[in-house]
Amino acid sequence: MRIIEVNLDKDPYKVLYTDIQQGIQTIQPESIDGSKIAIISDEDAANNNLDSLRKALNSYKIQTIEIILSPGEKNKELMVVESIIDKLLSKKFERGDLIIGLGGGVIGDLSGFVAGVVHRGVKFINIPTTLLAQVDSSIGGKTGVNTKYGKNLIGCFKQPELVVCDINSLSTLPKRDLLAGYSELVKHALIGDAELFNFLQNNVKNIFNDYTILQEAIHRSALVKADIIMEDIHEKNIRAQLNLGHTYGHAIESFYKYDGRLLHGEAISIGIIMAFKTSLRLGLCMSDHLHIVEDHFNKVGLLTSLKNLNGEKISPEKIIDLMRSDKKVTNGSINLVLPREIGSVEIRNDVDENIILDVLHETLSH
Repeated sequence: MRIIEVNLDKDPYKVLYTDIQQGIQTIQPESIDGSKIAIISDEDAANNNLDSLRKALNSYKIQTIEIILSPGEKNKELMVVESIIDKLLSKKFERGDLIIGLGGGVIGDLSGFVAGVVHRGVKFINIPTTLLAQVDSSIGGKTGVNTKYGKNLIGCFKQPELVVCDINSLSTLPKRDLLAGYSELVKHALIGDAELFNFLQNNVKNIFNDYTILQEAIHRSALVKADIIMEDIHEKNIRAQLNLGHTYGHAIESFYKYDGRLLHGEAISIGIIMAFKTSLRLGLCMSDHLHIVEDHFNKVGLLTSLKNLNGEKISPEKIIDLMRSDKKVTNGSINLVLPREIGSVEIRNDVDENIILDVLHETLSH
C-alpha cells in the first residue's frame, strides 16, 4: 500500500493506493458515527466495483443506501443534486452518516458536493475508479456542478475523510477514458515535475501496458497536486497553477454542452497545447517545448486539436466569450496558466485577447 498524506491544518486525510477492500478496512469502526452509509455511483463504476465495496462494508454491519446514476457529465446538475438529497432525506439520512462516492470525476464532484451541503456537511469518502479521478479530481476537496454559463460554477470545498485509489479499477476502462485521465497526469508533470515528464517520455509506449509503470506515474503525479493543495487549500495563490489548459478546455467543453463528443481530459489536452501556443507568442517558452509536448500527446493518442471532431464549426469568438464566463476571471480579465518550460508555469491575467483569438483560430481551424 502506498500512502500520500494530505496534511491540512483542518481536515487532513490520506490517499491510499491499494484495493478497495483493504482501503475501506483501514477505517476504524468507532469513526463511523452514524447508522447509515450512502453510496453514490454510476452504472459503469457500480457494475465493476460495487461488489468489492459491499464486501468491505459488511464487517461494519451498517445500513447502506445505494444511489446509482446513469454515467456522464450531464449528472453534474443541480436537479440531480436535489434528487439525490431528496432520496437521502426520505431514508432519514442524518448529520452523523457517511457518503461514499464510487466512480470517476463526475461522481466524485457530485457526491462531494452533496456531502458538503446536506445537513450543512457530512463525512465523505472518495473511491475514484478512473485515471483522471485518481490523479486529480479526488484530491483537493473541490466539488461542484455545471451550469449553462460554464463548468463547475456552483460548488464548495469539501475535503474527504479518505481517498482509496484501486489501480485494478482501471482495467475495465475504455482506452479513451484512460487517455482522458492521462492528460491530467501529464499536466501535473508540466506544472511541477520535469523528471516525471521525462519518466513519461521514456515509458510512453508501455504506460498503459505495464501497471507497475502506471502506478508509479499515478503516485508521482498525485504528489505534485497534493503538495500544491497543502500550500494553497482554497486557490488563493499557486493552486491556480493546476488550471493549466483548463481555461481554454472548459470553454470548449461548454461549447459542446457536455454531450459526450469531447471528454474533459480531451478538452484539457487541447487546452494545454493552446496554453503552450500562447506562451510561445508571448516569448515565455521555446518552440521546442511546444513540439515535445505535442509529440508526446500524439504518440500516446491524445487530442491536440479539434480537426477530427464531428459537429458544427466552432467560432473562436464564441469560445473567448465562454472563457470570459470562467470562474477564474478576475475583474473581467481572463486568467491563464502559461508554461515557461516543462515543469514550470506562471499565472497571467494580462494576455491581449487578440493573442488568445489568434491561438483559437489556429487550433480550431487545423
